[in-house]
Amino acid sequence: MTRLPAIRLCEAWARDGIQGWPLIVATADKVHILRAAIDAGFTELDATSFVPPRTSKQFADARAVLAALADRPSDVKIRVLTVNERSFDTIESFGGQEARIDFCGFPISASEAHNLANLHRTHAEHKIIIRKLISRSAAIGAQPLLSISTAFGCPISGPVKERDVMELAEWAANCGIRHLMLADTTGMADPDHAFDLFSMVASRLPDVRLIAHFHDTRGNGVANTMAAVRAGVRTVDTSLGGCGGEPPLVIQNHQGTAGNVCTEDLLPLMQRMGFDTGIDVQKVLELGAFVEQLAGRRLRSQVLRAGIAAKRSSGD
Repeated sequence: MTRLPAIRLCEAWARDGIQGWPLIVATADKVHILRAAIDAGFTELDATSFVPPRTSKQFADARAVLAALADRPSDVKIRVLTVNERSFDTIESFGGQEARIDFCGFPISASEAHNLANLHRTHAEHKIIIRKLISRSAAIGAQPLLSISTAFGCPISGPVKERDVMELAEWAANCGIRHLMLADTTGMADPDHAFDLFSMVASRLPDVRLIAHFHDTRGNGVANTMAAVRAGVRTVDTSLGGCGGEPPLVIQNHQGTAGNVCTEDLLPLMQRMGFDTGIDVQKVLELGAFVEQLAGRRLRSQVLRAGIAAKRSSGD
C-alpha cells in the first residue's frame, strides 16, 4: 500500500474566518478556539490580523490574542496578516516573546483591479511596500508569507492569466519569499485549474513552500484542495464551519463570496483517504459544534450534520 504524505492543515477561523462577521467575537472565545485547535493537533494557525481599525474592528484585540498564545508548544506556528508599514509598527512594538509571530502574511492580488479595490495600490506601488515588510519581518525573526489573491480569477476583471500569477510568484521568490499562498478569492477555481497552476508554480519554484487557500463559494473548495495536494502542496488552509471568504467591504456588489473550505469536512476526508494530518477528528467536530453555538446559526459543515462516513471494506 502506498504511504500518503503528511498534510498540514492551517486553521484560519480566528483570522480569515471571522474578518467579515458583523459580530465582534470576544477575545476569550477566540483564545478558547485557538487553544482547542492546538489541543486537537493543529500546528499552524492563522490567528489574527493587523489592519487599520476603520477596516475591521474585529482584530482590535490582536495583541491580547497573541499574548494568550505565547506559551504554546514550540512546534505550533502562528500566522498574522498585515497590509502596510503602519500596521507593522504595531507588531514591532510588542517585543519578541509577547508576540511570538512565526509568519507575517502580506496579500497581493494577481488582478491589479482587485489590488486597487482591496488595498488601494497598483502592483508597482504595493511591491515597494512588500519589499519593506519582508525586510522588517526578518528583523523580528518572522518569516514572510506572500498570498497571491485572485490567483484563479477576479470578480472584477474576470479570468486571470496563469503567466500573471507565475510572474508574481517568481518576483516573490526573488525577493526572498519561501512561503507562498495561492488564494481562490471568490471560489472561481476548478480542480483541473488548481492542479495545473500549483503544478506549474511547484515545478518552477521547488524551494518554495506552497499553500493552498480555496474559498468554497461555489461548492468546489474541497475538490480544489485535493487537486492542489495531488499537485504536491503539503499545507492547506481550512476554517471551522466553513466561515470566511472575501469580505463584503471589498466588492460591495459581488454575491456569494462567503465560505472557506470547511475544516470539519476536509479533515475526515483526508484521514479516510490515508493522509496523515496529526489532528483528532472528534475534537474538531466538537469544536465545530461550539463555533456554531457561538455564531448562533447553522454553518456550512456537512459532516457535522451527517457524521463521519464508515471506512470502506478492504475485502471483496
